[in-house]
Amino acid sequence: MAQEYVSLYRQTLAERQQRYDAAIASGQYTPFLYPWDTLPALYLLFGIAVAPRFRPGLAKAVRYGCFLLVVLHFAYIGSQHRTLSFASGYMMGISGAWAVIMSAALLVFNDVAKDFTRIETRPIEPAGDASHPNGVVAVSGSDFASPIDLTKRKVPAVFTSKDKKQLGSQGGEQPATRPYKLVWQGYPYDSDWLHIIDWAADLITNFRGVNWKHRIQTAGEVDAPISPNHGNQISSAREEAVSGPPAVPEQTLRSLQYRTLQNFITTYLVLDLLKTTMMTDPYFLGLEPLDSPTQWPWLFRLNQHVPVATSLARLLTSMVAVITALTFVFGLSPLFFAVILPCFMDVSSITKSPLLEPWMYPPQWYPLGRTVLQSGLAGFWGKFWHQMFRFGISEPSRVIIEGLDLNQRGNAARATQVLIGFLLSGLIHAAGSYTSFSLKPSHPISGPLVFFFSQGVGVLLQQFLAKILRICIPQTKSLPPLARQLAKLVFVVLYLYFTGPLLADDFARCGVWLFEPFPISPLRGLGFGPGGKDEGWFAWYQEGSKWVGWWQGDHWWQSGLAIY
Repeated sequence: MAQEYVSLYRQTLAERQQRYDAAIASGQYTPFLYPWDTLPALYLLFGIAVAPRFRPGLAKAVRYGCFLLVVLHFAYIGSQHRTLSFASGYMMGISGAWAVIMSAALLVFNDVAKDFTRIETRPIEPAGDASHPNGVVAVSGSDFASPIDLTKRKVPAVFTSKDKKQLGSQGGEQPATRPYKLVWQGYPYDSDWLHIIDWAADLITNFRGVNWKHRIQTAGEVDAPISPNHGNQISSAREEAVSGPPAVPEQTLRSLQYRTLQNFITTYLVLDLLKTTMMTDPYFLGLEPLDSPTQWPWLFRLNQHVPVATSLARLLTSMVAVITALTFVFGLSPLFFAVILPCFMDVSSITKSPLLEPWMYPPQWYPLGRTVLQSGLAGFWGKFWHQMFRFGISEPSRVIIEGLDLNQRGNAARATQVLIGFLLSGLIHAAGSYTSFSLKPSHPISGPLVFFFSQGVGVLLQQFLAKILRICIPQTKSLPPLARQLAKLVFVVLYLYFTGPLLADDFARCGVWLFEPFPISPLRGLGFGPGGKDEGWFAWYQEGSKWVGWWQGDHWWQSGLAIY
């Protein structure tokens, strides 16, 4: 009987699986264990939800203690555990490093009880306005929520009771949620524990702070013009101004849901195309260097005329794959909270976060051409690229700048902010490189750490060169905008081309592109891809692989549900 053909992709997966099984069997590593390896999330939740209820001195000690536990626990996980799940273990290191940085931002560099305020919903009854003179409702002394004037909103994400008659006459649009108002809410001292946990969990998971006072600038403005600072006078007076009751219109919600589903399907198909294509190139399997000959005929012929074509194509493919994968992951939040969850319940009944407001889901990416042409490398990283880590990695530099009393608009503060931010980004990805399990050794320091730090250097270098040119060659000031934009574009392309391999090569070595993002592959089911044994519609099957199982360690705290 003829032996079935096994593609190089499946051979690579099988060899990596055998080495992983041997490392686990020998005791060199243990798999990721649930629930013990998820405890750092509970440390952080405790520091945010419970610490503010203690006296100030003790609260600070509790916050710092929780941060220390997060650091120590993730250091243990990174040194002892490995998994083939989570993109070959790469995401285990990234999530751990990010948790440490975010914990520092929330517990060390800020006071939870004073520095964080979020926008929340409050259910109200339209008929209740008549029982309160002048449209003002007295609140209890424990309610420190500050109101938001919804009659001045810039975007028609919600409409008030005054709008309902008009909308009804034009098309009979009905609200998709019960009427509510929006308020600014600090730590909810006298609320029930469900409210406190809701508030704390939102703070932990809301990386960009889309409905918080620390909402990052690239997320745009909140569709409510009053800042939390402007509500202090009302809070001290223990009163809330009441506007007409708003609700998310059915049409607005349907538009958000349609856009979310469209993005989900599009990114799914593009990712499947990228995965099916990349698995046929030994470079993306971590087996060959960047400039090795390609097996794609069209690229092989092009490379004979343009020697950098293969390297450039692989770098561009890596970048597009990262962007598409992150877009897919980021899109899971609106998919769950705005599409799936509303089918089963009223979202406002389980959380006070305004999850159905469209401004809760600002764009993750900005137009590449516009940002690069306007701001060069700084625009590429500062606006076009996703800003999920922006708040956490900017807090250390903010504390240093304030501690040294530097001019926030000066060169020293700017350099501090840029270099520290990119250094922390490098450490996050270096941790992912370190915890990955791959056939070839990864290079956490000389790969991602050097790459991201070099981007900070490049941002400052481009600004320095532009300044020198304006001084030494005054004629450059009179150049047409198109010429200046072209110069910025050339700098960015060349800089990323020469530094990009530091990160792209490490991604390939770590086995990031061996990860199967979806259980069903339409393209492979239709016969595309490398073909051979184990190829077909169901992509998650790999002979000899094991996903989960019970792990029995020497002690009870070393036993749990293993994620291999």
